[in-house]
Order: sequence, then C-alpha cells, then structure tokens
Amino acid sequence: MDAPDGHHYVLVIELPPGQNAFMFGPNEVPGLGILIAIVCSGLVCYVLARFLTAPVTRLRNATRKLATGDLSARAGGRSERGRDEVSQLIRDFDQMAGQIEKLISAQSRLLKDISHELRSPLARLSVALELARQRTGPDAQGVLDRISLESDRMNDLIGNLTTIARLDSGSGSLRKTEVRLEQLVEEVARDADFEAQARQCRVECELLDELPVMGDAGLLHSAIENVVRNATRYTRNGTTVKVRAERSSSLSATEAVIQVRDHGPGVPQPELDKIFRPFYRIDDARGRTTGGVGLGLAITEQAVRLHGGSVKASNHAEGGLLVEIRIPLVKTGDHSVEPSSDLNTAQVSGN
Repeated sequence: MDAPDGHHYVLVIELPPGQNAFMFGPNEVPGLGILIAIVCSGLVCYVLARFLTAPVTRLRNATRKLATGDLSARAGGRSERGRDEVSQLIRDFDQMAGQIEKLISAQSRLLKDISHELRSPLARLSVALELARQRTGPDAQGVLDRISLESDRMNDLIGNLTTIARLDSGSGSLRKTEVRLEQLVEEVARDADFEAQARQCRVECELLDELPVMGDAGLLHSAIENVVRNATRYTRNGTTVKVRAERSSSLSATEAVIQVRDHGPGVPQPELDKIFRPFYRIDDARGRTTGGVGLGLAITEQAVRLHGGSVKASNHAEGGLLVEIRIPLVKTGDHSVEPSSDLNTAQVSGN
C-alpha cells in the first residue's frame, strides 16, 4: 500500500497456532474440523427429525391397531396440546376412534340384549309346542313340526348372534389352551361327511402335519365347522368336498393352513371379500333354500382374526370355492410339537 508521503507499506499477518483449526482441526489434521461440523449437524438433524416424526409414527401405529380390531387404540401423547397441523390431525383421529368404539360397543350391547330377550319367549314357545302336541290329533302334527323347525332355526340364529357379540368384545373373552388343530379338523370333517351322505356327497380330509396352536378349542371348532358345512351345503350333488391341513413356514412365521374346497357354483369375484360380513348373502333365494342367514362365515372370520390368523376365499381354477384359513402355530420351545413322520394322508369318512 502506498502512503501519501510516498512510502510503500506491506502488511503481513501470521495466525497463532490453532487458529486454522476450523479447516484443518487440532494439530492441523486435514478436514477434521469439517468432519466434526458434519457429525454435530447430523446429530442435531437426527434429533430434530425424531421430534418431528414421532407424532406421525404414533398415528401410524394407532391406525394399524385400529385396523386389526383394537378399538382402544389412540395416538394421543404430547400432540394433544399442540396447535400445529399434525397435532390437530392426531386429535381428530382420536376423536374418530373414540366414536367408532362407542358405536361398535353399542352394537354389541344391542346384539346381547336382543339375544337375551328372545331366549325367554322361545323357551315358553317350546313348552307350549309340546303341550300342543299332546292335546291335538295327528292332523295337526305337520303344522306343529313346521313350528318346531322354525323355532329351532330361531334358536340357532340367537346362538349365532350371541357368538358374534362375544367375538366383538375382543380376545379377552377367549379361553386359550393348547389345541391340536389337525385332530379338530379331522373331527369336523368326519361329522360333515356323515351328514353329507344324504346328498350323495363326501368329505375327504388330508392331514399332512401336526398343528399345535394356542386358542379357544370350541371357537376354533365352530370356525372350521362353519366353512366345511358351507362347502357341503353348496357343492353339487354327488361331488366331494376336500379338506387339507398342513404346516407352512416362512421367514416371518409358521402357520397352520387349512383349505376347504367344494364343487359348487363359486362366488362372483367382486363379492369374495363380502361373504365374511354378518348377514351378507349373495342370493337371498338361495339363502332361503339352504336355511342360511349369513352368520357362519362372519363367525369364522372374527374367530380366526382373534387367534391372530386370517381367512380368505377364492374361486378355484377348476370350479368351486376355495376357502383358506391361516392360524399361527405355537412357537418352538413353547408347548410346540414337531411334525410327526408317521402322520400321512388320512381319508375321513362317516362309514
């Protein structure tokens, strides 16, 4: 720099040791300062991201629980007092979940009350029917038999409504014990085969593995029986309903797989998922012919779901309906039973 007096000045600055640590770090290590800055900013960003996504994670978990039937699921947390959009969404979700729980609980109580109130009139009707049989002649027996048949159907309907109401209350009402599922399937198939002979039909059961599960034996029996009876009801005369039970293993779980296939008309593709809804029937006329009211498969779906499994229906490529039930098996070391080598295909018949 040139001064007014004509002298030329040069400014030389020497940084003290350590002042260049931002670029080179302590002891002038290249890039260490930048690395420290990246690590610190990364930690700050991670903590900030966790703070921002935690409400969304709680909302997602609550949504999944609600979808699986846990009506008490709520997202809640600190977001209840927030004013941002995510907090408002969580409050709206919790309000919606609470309303759904109230509606489902009211429906369950209604079913229980109706079932209870109808039991007493039906009991008195049965007594009156027997008295009428004793006091009337042979000419009235046909009418009395018809009244008895309709009374039995009403009693079965009330029993199914009671079961639906109990299943709606959740898995807390289940009495879980160790159940040998393959024995239960064999028993159901044997009984169904005996009844199906009236229509020249058969029920064949193929058992490939031992299937120990933890569950309510009576409820599992009812779930499988409803599917098998539904198959024998709609299969064509002179055909065979095939029941197959085996073990299926994957990386995520080991399950019991029960397949029931009939040779009936099948179900239209858009209605395959709807047949598991209560009181849903594809054809009202066919329902009146068979005596069904659309509760059997609904009981099956809820019973299997409460045992942690799933059920689905599909149309078989060669005709007929195929219903597949999957239920988790007991884990190894927890009352589990290894597959037996001498358990082969078993043909079950009612002879």
